[in-house]
Amino acid sequence: MASEKWGTMRFDYCAELIRDTVHPSEVRGLPYIGLEHIAKEQLVLTGYGSADDVTSAKSRFKRGDILFGKLRPYFRKVVMAPFDGVCSTDIWVVRCKHGIDQRFLFYWMASNEFIEESTQGSEGTRMPRAQWEFVGRIKKRVPPLAEQQAIAHILGTLDDKIELNRRMNQTLEEMTRAIFKSWFVDFDPVLDNALAAGNPIPEEFRDRAAQRAEAAQSAASQGRPFGLPKSLATQFPNAFHDSDLGPIPKGWELSSIGQHFCLTMGQSPPGSTYNEVGEGLPFYQGRSDFGFRFPTRRVYCTSPTRFAEPNDTLVSVRAPVGDVNMASERCVIGRGVAAMRHNSGSRSFTYYSVHHLREYFDRFEAEGTVFGSINKNDFQGLPFIAPTADIASNFERFAGPLDDRIQTCARQSTALAALRDTLLPKLLSGELRVRDAEKFVEAGV
Repeated sequence: MASEKWGTMRFDYCAELIRDTVHPSEVRGLPYIGLEHIAKEQLVLTGYGSADDVTSAKSRFKRGDILFGKLRPYFRKVVMAPFDGVCSTDIWVVRCKHGIDQRFLFYWMASNEFIEESTQGSEGTRMPRAQWEFVGRIKKRVPPLAEQQAIAHILGTLDDKIELNRRMNQTLEEMTRAIFKSWFVDFDPVLDNALAAGNPIPEEFRDRAAQRAEAAQSAASQGRPFGLPKSLATQFPNAFHDSDLGPIPKGWELSSIGQHFCLTMGQSPPGSTYNEVGEGLPFYQGRSDFGFRFPTRRVYCTSPTRFAEPNDTLVSVRAPVGDVNMASERCVIGRGVAAMRHNSGSRSFTYYSVHHLREYFDRFEAEGTVFGSINKNDFQGLPFIAPTADIASNFERFAGPLDDRIQTCARQSTALAALRDTLLPKLLSGELRVRDAEKFVEAGV
């Protein structure tokens, strides 16, 4: 039988709720994880804060603990802690008991079956919270420890690859952001050209220019190249001129977003046209749908009104303003999202340009009465320092291959997550068995 040697156990015989409540003043400097730092349904941590920035009591956790979002448990916010820290009291801190593998317990708690059961036992209507006493009574057939470890290893290998892809994508994006900042914010190639030509350096850039000159001299003494290749460097100007935002490269224009980008504000179709079974086009309503680079499919729409095209940059325009993603396919956008594309059609130049509008977006976030928002006229009116077309095109040629790699990794991770979520219930139920589990674990296959 598929379930041979499996025993039925209550959840609270397998798992322990850690109730180590501390005040932030006791744990200064430790990382802080709130519900906002755990991605819905993806089993990944998207970031973390600092205990120095919170004031109320929090729960202490250790590396390897399971963090389960008990508020609105149907969001499936579940991760294994990658470090010691503190978390919101709306997050359970859970450890396995003797005879149970911790990672196996994590996948049990991440299974749709457990999510549905914890949701059924939640208390509260608008803000339902899972109840430990209820989930503790859940019974499940559990395999022997060796098979638990084998199951956790199979599923964990998929998650490890997803995490590796995430880190690779993060590194690639950080590299590309740094290049964008060097070219279009710090104006490093223009400073290099101005220094070489003996042209005056605006006061605002003199410290930066001195650093560039020193770095160029050091590179030359070691026989290393510095700065851009000559064929590319000569496309940048060698002087600055004044603008309302201060000095900008000569020949570049202080303009507005509306003059250089096509902007489409989202509009939400009737709720009756939504579904979760894949009919119609993917529909993204706001920041809650955004992932690291691409949004997560959850809802579809059969009567779309506003579209984003593949490779459009997606921007949240309501609560909060200014979070950024990219459309990987044609999709429908609701009123919490705008889609934009540079007039040249550039994918990468658009995406990284929007990231540097953060200071302007923050003003609209702060000015909102109930929550922040920005309308189309205000969005189009945001200032934009426009380079010449050839420089924007050169950035696209540089960044495009890196963004292609990011998209490939993201698609692979989506496929791996789908495979994991398909295997998970089959392995946990015993429908699929791991043969020779002890040998499997010993070999570390």
